[in-house]
Formats: sequence, C-alpha cells, structure tokens
Amino acid sequence: MDSRIEQLLEKYWASESSIEEERELKELVAKADNSEEMEELKALFGHFQSEQELSLGDDFDQEILSMIEAKPETKVINMSDYFKRYAGVAAAMLVLITSSYFFMQQQKTYEQEDTFDSPELALQELKKQLVMVSNYMNSGSSNLDKLGSMSKMDAGMESLKYMGDAARGMEPISEMDILEEKF
Repeated sequence: MDSRIEQLLEKYWASESSIEEERELKELVAKADNSEEMEELKALFGHFQSEQELSLGDDFDQEILSMIEAKPETKVINMSDYFKRYAGVAAAMLVLITSSYFFMQQQKTYEQEDTFDSPELALQELKKQLVMVSNYMNSGSSNLDKLGSMSKMDAGMESLKYMGDAARGMEPISEMDILEEKF
C-alpha cells in the first residue's frame, strides 16, 4: 500500500482529516490496485457515496407534518369491565392458593399411626379379618355350586330327546289298536 494512503487513512480513522484530505484519500483508493484491503476500502467509500446520494422525497415534509397534526385516538377504558376481568382472575387465584394450603395442611395431619401396641395383637386381628373374608368368599362359592348342578340338568334333557323317538315308534302300535276295535 502506498505510504500517502496509509498517512491519510490514519488521519481518517482518527477523525483528524480535512475534507480535502478525504477527497484525496478517496481518489487514491479508487486509482489503487485491486488488493483485498483496497477492495474493502473501495466498497466502504462506495457505500458512503451511495448513502450520501439518497434524498428525501418532496412529500416527506407533508407526511411528517400530517402525522404530527393528527390527533391520536384515545382509548376509553371502562373501569367496571377492567375490574370484572381482573377480579375474576384474582378470585380464582385466591381459591387455588387457599385450597392448596388446606390440602397441604390436611396431608400433614394424616400420619401413619400404629393401631396396635404389640405385633401379636395385630396378627390376631389380621387372622380374624382373613377368616371373615374367607367366610364371605365361601358363601359366594356355595351359590356357584348350585349353578353347577344345572349342568346335570342338561344330561337329563338329553334323555328326554329319546322320548320323542319312542313316541314315534309307538304310532304303529296305536294303529293296531284302532284296527282291533273295528274288527
């Protein structure tokens, strides 16, 4: 890089350069070879130049003035609606917190207690309860035994099927009785 460009860049980056020195720097960078550093500077100065050429439209002032003069819409807040909405939320939160508190207190009061002083008494009580459950189970199974006897009825019904066959076999005999009465 040229030493003059380096001197001007140092002043430019330190914000100590004059307008003539900035013009000279831009001309030297534009004429310099296409090294990577020079390409970056050319792009930077090109960006500055394009931004400098931008201008506002003729109607910009009128648009800004119309925005300033426009009266902003005021939003009317009805306090009763506001209160109803947030009072409902607050009430729900209060109910939730209160019920959670009482639930937690109730859980703390139910602690497991031993109901028997000795394990022998607990074993005796357990045996009594198991015998009682066994009696209920046995009474229920006796009813099931009665249902089991219904399967024996199926065998009896099977033999009744043959009675119809016997009745059909007796028809010729009954015809003979009719013939005997005629003669």
